[in-house]
Amino acid sequence: MNTRTCAEWIDDSTGDQELAARRDAIQSLRGPEGGYARSHRGLASFWRAIAEDVVARPTPPEIVPLLTQLDGWLAGGPACALVASADPGVRTALLARWALSIVERKAAEVIFVPVSPCFGTSVERDMLKLFFGLFRSSATAVFSRPRSPEELMLSIRMALRDVGSVSSVPNEECPQLLVIVDGIERAADGWPHGRMPFSGEGCDGAHIVVSTCPESSSARGLGLRERLAWSPEQTSLFLLAGEGESSERTTQARRAVEEAGDMEPSLVRFFDTLGAVLAPVSSDDLVSAAGLNATELEALESGPNSAHELVLLSDDGKYSFRDDAARASWMMEASKVASVEDALIERGLAALTCGRVLPEGWPSYLVEYLGAHMKRRSASASDLMTLVSPEWLRIWMSRPGGLVGFTSDARRARHAAEDALIEACSPARAGVTEQERTTLLCAVVRCALVEGSLFAKEGSREDVDYRAEPYVEPTVDLKKSTGATRERAEALVTLASALTGPEQRLVRRWATEARAGLDEVLPLPIPCVTDDQSAADPERARRIRAGATHEELDGYLARDTVIRPTGLSPEEAWRLAESREGESRMVAFAGILPDLPEEMRERAVREVMAAYREHGDRLALRVLAACAPWMALVDAAMVLCDELGNEWTSDFPGMLVGYGGLTELSPLVRRLGGSAALVGVARAIADVGRWLP
Repeated sequence: MNTRTCAEWIDDSTGDQELAARRDAIQSLRGPEGGYARSHRGLASFWRAIAEDVVARPTPPEIVPLLTQLDGWLAGGPACALVASADPGVRTALLARWALSIVERKAAEVIFVPVSPCFGTSVERDMLKLFFGLFRSSATAVFSRPRSPEELMLSIRMALRDVGSVSSVPNEECPQLLVIVDGIERAADGWPHGRMPFSGEGCDGAHIVVSTCPESSSARGLGLRERLAWSPEQTSLFLLAGEGESSERTTQARRAVEEAGDMEPSLVRFFDTLGAVLAPVSSDDLVSAAGLNATELEALESGPNSAHELVLLSDDGKYSFRDDAARASWMMEASKVASVEDALIERGLAALTCGRVLPEGWPSYLVEYLGAHMKRRSASASDLMTLVSPEWLRIWMSRPGGLVGFTSDARRARHAAEDALIEACSPARAGVTEQERTTLLCAVVRCALVEGSLFAKEGSREDVDYRAEPYVEPTVDLKKSTGATRERAEALVTLASALTGPEQRLVRRWATEARAGLDEVLPLPIPCVTDDQSAADPERARRIRAGATHEELDGYLARDTVIRPTGLSPEEAWRLAESREGESRMVAFAGILPDLPEEMRERAVREVMAAYREHGDRLALRVLAACAPWMALVDAAMVLCDELGNEWTSDFPGMLVGYGGLTELSPLVRRLGGSAALVGVARAIADVGRWLP
């Protein structure tokens, strides 16, 4: 292991040979050859923009103590660190310089993720793809090629728990991994969020640095630690600069804006639009997606030189602010940003609704970022569901990265529907109708079915094992079967069996269509509480009353079914359930629910929920579903949202009829929306089956 400190590295880094080594280190920080990260234009642009500061110029003496502190943290501090600076330029240059020193000294494998609209990494999907693509291989991923933000996050978290698979630095016996996520205050669409933090807690050998700005809501880690799921005990905090200090880059950007003086309105409009977009954007997209006219687009060409200094035109013809200092110097009111975004969203939804634009005719920026802008503007679940459609899928599939892009939008719609459903089920919203809950519930189900169908068609786990290779984006063959024809028919037949009258006849028609060409399809059992006939045995009743536990009664409360003990008083039934532990306690309390008075029943449901959260798995979910008739609406909504399709290693047929599938969750569906909700779920199964068979 190389034990040189950063200070010693600085002293040695004065000659041409050292400069060459530092440039080689930058190449290593761009990810493995042939992978997604190495071809990422934004990452290349970031290192070009900062190379002059950290490669050609000597290290400023005033930051040497800070570099030494970071070295000390890496050697013996907690797993996580927050780094804050009043000037993001100071912070970024410091962390980039430190990262290069770590690479050159071979002290750890380093992953450096800059978060910025200037480099196309401010949206969660873009950041996660780059983050995962920077690993030297995807060997820790359950899926060789993650297909959604959730799978990317889980793969990253697994890598942080298995450092040896992604790092051999300093050696195989003691691998070390340093992750730096710089500029998280520039995250554009709500990440990191509590649903699934992208980092979580690192394990032995993994160290994570996240940088932010004290002026942001994450000042001194307030709020940000919770969003990252970091505890105070595992987190160090570094404050790097006072309020009055600024980097040279920031000073130059502010001077350029001042020198530009009073700009023409058309040029102001150009910069306002550039300040509102979430990634570099082409001139065509500035017109067709963002709504600039020809005069506004041409205003930059005739504008003052100082205005040109703020803008970068990439080699692929996309505009962005030159760097984050330039972007920050163009101060925009929140209302202006909102106005640009609202117009962009209106333009995109109108084009999608009318269906007059062919997939290849859509502006690239609008496809890539319509969903992110809708998320930022808190679009309703119904508006976001517009993106979970055959039309939007065709548009995404006409471009690279379409699978991850579409599933990102589908997840945004699902999260919005879940949040709205849980809110609608809260005691404070007693006036919400059953139909409103049903609409939101069916949106959640449709999103889960569409995502599961696409994953089944992609099938990366079934084909070539890519885990030893750098990450490249997955593709999907929409003509491939999901392999769930029988399971789809079984789900519809089962849901029909739970209905009566016209509703049953309607679902049976869909079931008949789904089972065409199959042999007999029978309904599957739906979890419920059943009577325990053996409880009539006088000897057994005597032993229960004498205080016998479940184990002493030959396990008549089976783990995966809920049997209702008859012939017991509420007090006796409660005593029997209370004698149990773990999952058996959950089963026992579930079994006595029908026989308890209301006040005891509420307590019993809470016992079941607590036991499930502590010990539950997919088998125990059957027990929980059987309790649905007595569950609080908000509990039923949270369980369904948490469980449906979120077991990422399960296959799509299992989402329909397996453990935790829709047939087993159907009691929760009925609890939330009655028989109409069961019909709505059946409709979603039939519709998605026709769309993505």
